[in-house]
Amino acid sequence: MKGARLIAGTGRTVTRMGEAPLYEEGLYEVAPDTHAWLVPNGSWGETNLGLVRCGDQTVLIDTCWDLHFTREMLRHAEPVLREAPITRVVNTHADGDHCWGNQLFADLPIVATRACVDQMHHHPPGQLRALQWGSKLFRCVPAAGVDGLGRYMGDMLRPYRFGGVQVTPARETFTGETTLEIGDTLLHLVEVGPGHTDGDCIVHLPQRGVVFTGDILFVGVTPVAWAGPVSRIVEALGRVLALAPRVIVPGHGPLADVRDVQAQIGYWTWVQASLEPLARQGLPPEQACQRLLDGDGFRSQSFANWLAPERLFTSACTLYREWGLPTASLPGPLGALDHFRRQARLILKT
Repeated sequence: MKGARLIAGTGRTVTRMGEAPLYEEGLYEVAPDTHAWLVPNGSWGETNLGLVRCGDQTVLIDTCWDLHFTREMLRHAEPVLREAPITRVVNTHADGDHCWGNQLFADLPIVATRACVDQMHHHPPGQLRALQWGSKLFRCVPAAGVDGLGRYMGDMLRPYRFGGVQVTPARETFTGETTLEIGDTLLHLVEVGPGHTDGDCIVHLPQRGVVFTGDILFVGVTPVAWAGPVSRIVEALGRVLALAPRVIVPGHGPLADVRDVQAQIGYWTWVQASLEPLARQGLPPEQACQRLLDGDGFRSQSFANWLAPERLFTSACTLYREWGLPTASLPGPLGALDHFRRQARLILKT
């Protein structure tokens, strides 16, 4: 990968989603004493992590969606960790694919925003284990898009092993900004949420010109606003640009540069400008999204080639709420299933 050196690769010839990898999965040196664990192609759970060596110790930025893949990363990172073991963990946000490996570091300081910690227990691993089993049954219900939900959720969750995962929240929290000074290395943590989730933060290494963005930035993958407001995501991307980093490690996808950040700002600008007129006309989110994804205006954009275009539906629901418009969402776990059923219908149609 341009500007990075592969230290240890997994050797996989397909991604977790069964696709041809666009780059090799593994540990890359992206700057002196600074590594990224990159997982192609950046789809569901294909999460990037950071390992920042600070003298004789290492700070880990984020963990994986399950213990199996977290342990796999640790095995491949052993050449680095042998001399500088992990002594601290930072979570950029509360999505499980960035923090459910925390329990392997339960005896270490784990740092996150206060809002991140408050959100960590909202979707326990047991729900996803139930969905893994339920998706097999859903495939057999060819009505109201339930079979599509089964295929969609089954494909998304199949690679992961949620058994035994215990949510382990950070014990050290902050709001606003904080700086970790470890040896001679500074890690500047900046709260930029709510946006993608309630408690997003980015990690800036000013001495090394590197920013780990968490899921404020996706590259080659459609971003999603679970929490909103979308304007906060755009503002956060602007903050990344203002730091003028040499290397940007997104939450998902290959290493980024300023053009990737600008491309995502362009996506959010297009979504808001294109979606709001349809929303104001009274179209429900699913119909509005289908019209946009089917239209020439979308197909002519570079982001039309990004993975998971159906995620527009989740962001549309977030924007409808921002605009004070109904989303027809159901409450509780049933509502979450219905949400993904409606999102799955978009990808099955496009």
